[in-house]
Amino acid sequence: MSVARSDFLRNLDGIVQAIDLEAVAKGALGTGIPPSLFVLRRGILVTGLIALETFVRERTVEALGTLERWPRSYEELPEKLRTAARLNALSYLQSFARMLKRQDDDYEYELKAEIAKMASGDGTVLRFTKFVSGDYTGNLSDAGLKELLSNLQVENCWNTFRVFAGHAGIGVPSVQEIVKSTVRKRHRSAHSSTYSPTATEIVELPLNLLCIALCFDVSISASMEQALADPARWARGELAWSDAVNLYFTEPHHGRFRLLKPGATRAMRIVDTFADAKAFVPRPVVGSIAVLVEHDTSGRPVVWAIL
Repeated sequence: MSVARSDFLRNLDGIVQAIDLEAVAKGALGTGIPPSLFVLRRGILVTGLIALETFVRERTVEALGTLERWPRSYEELPEKLRTAARLNALSYLQSFARMLKRQDDDYEYELKAEIAKMASGDGTVLRFTKFVSGDYTGNLSDAGLKELLSNLQVENCWNTFRVFAGHAGIGVPSVQEIVKSTVRKRHRSAHSSTYSPTATEIVELPLNLLCIALCFDVSISASMEQALADPARWARGELAWSDAVNLYFTEPHHGRFRLLKPGATRAMRIVDTFADAKAFVPRPVVGSIAVLVEHDTSGRPVVWAIL
């Protein structure tokens, strides 16, 4: 079970509950917005990006933990990942350590701990620094997310994410544009005194956050499984992460849930809860994952699990 995923879904639920407040979701527009509502809407946009950034970073650390079981030498990892894990990570570590020093935090401990991870793999258990995911002193961006995914052998991410989002019940959005828009609105909320988020922007935020996080999580989870099952082809970039995904849904049904395969009309099982459905999802073969997505009454995803 991913702690990062659980934390993100809990944070997302908190954001949804905040948005469900009548005034936040449907309040006045423009100059008519009361100061309290103005602050709440801007705060929700900032909080949403923080939740997403935290999830991307912590889920990356968890995923890279899978590669502690990498069956080959460090030198046989993809070159992009090796560069990210040592050369690029050094500058990110330095920036973060300088920030810790300014805050009078223990920057020396951080340096020693992360440098030890960078030096691992030659006669010791392979470990990866958290700075593979980039600069911890900056914000998420579409370019940074694409580079991180590429380092983890998830190529052509925006096109593959659009297809997967469609299969998952989100529609066929431009996930890249969702990332750009989410980051842009956060920055305007934090730095522009005149920016006034609309009710529509607030209401759309949870599904946008879920779309990005779901695509990211599923793609890197599938890629890590492929890395262990077929390391040579994975390292050469010959495997598509989407080929390793077995997708299933639950949908509400008379107070219970139907478990379905995509495109099917006949349920595999009727269960009492989303958690109960997990027991009836077929176990994936080696090198692949099973993904269970809960749909609400409108057919949109609200929760997912990787099995």
